[in-house]
Amino acid sequence: MRDLSEVEGTAGGSGSESGSSSAPASSAPSGDASEDGGYAYASDVSAHRLVGADVCEIAGLVGGDSIDFEAAEAVYRDGRNSVNSDGTMRTLAGFAVAADRKHGLNAYYDTPTPLDEWVSGALAGTGRFAGQDEAARAEAVEKGVQNQILVAWMIHELESAMAKAADGNFDPASGAVHNWDEAWAYYHGANPQCAPYSTADKRAGNFGTTGSGETALANEAILEAMNTGRDALIGGDTDSARESADEVIRNLFITYSQASVRYASLVVEDLGESDTASASKHRAEGLAFFRVIEAIAASAGADVDSINAVYDPAAELGETGDGDTVRAALQPAWDTLGITADDIGYLD
Repeated sequence: MRDLSEVEGTAGGSGSESGSSSAPASSAPSGDASEDGGYAYASDVSAHRLVGADVCEIAGLVGGDSIDFEAAEAVYRDGRNSVNSDGTMRTLAGFAVAADRKHGLNAYYDTPTPLDEWVSGALAGTGRFAGQDEAARAEAVEKGVQNQILVAWMIHELESAMAKAADGNFDPASGAVHNWDEAWAYYHGANPQCAPYSTADKRAGNFGTTGSGETALANEAILEAMNTGRDALIGGDTDSARESADEVIRNLFITYSQASVRYASLVVEDLGESDTASASKHRAEGLAFFRVIEAIAASAGADVDSINAVYDPAAELGETGDGDTVRAALQPAWDTLGITADDIGYLD
């Protein structure tokens, strides 16, 4: 498998900087702050793991029949639940702006802050979201904060861990292991139902790639790689940690490939039932999911232009391709990253 550290768009930079169903009504974090979902933290990330609670609040504000974009924007920009050591709030907007630079997305999209522009545009109904209905914009907001921003930040933390390891910084409190812990805090954290972890379980259910219970095989592989990588960093084994980071990114690519295929298929199904409102909403969701992996996909050989055409909001719904189009366009990237047909599964 290709070394994912060589694939553009996986991440960049070093150091750590704070910056389709609705969520449950209560987003109160629960559980022991020293462990989440089978991963035991080696450092203090008790505040970092609460970022998902902000995602839950936003999902509640834009989900269902009552959509309050103004209140959702306040949570996005000001933060609610995760407090920095200096007393300021971590914010998803801050994460978006910083991740754009650290994750290399500003260079890929040739615009300063593509993640923030996505969420801000969806909140305000401007830019690519001008003229789109509220339901489509709401899905773009929710999927943007839960998936685009948190996955970009997770990958940034993995790469920051590797950069610190390369410099020999294995200090348990602030070195490579701390960044590695932060990656899991953003991927799962105290609110997995509002984190990328939940997306993986849902898509695995669609594609028949679940393992124990309803847990995605991708999530099982990510958890194993995270635990292995943490232990490797504690022991100063940089090479093994790099292999673990690559395995995490490979399985992230599986999840968001599944999502990209599924929502293109849903658009066509909706149109077959003359449900253009659902088709429009699903197209917005599909593009939001695809953008999580677009930069990596492009560098790994995928035909990203064809996928963007399928999800182009200016195109006629269903006229530019379907799930099979997306699957074929992603195949070269799957080959590059060592992802098999069984890894992706088949849409139920």
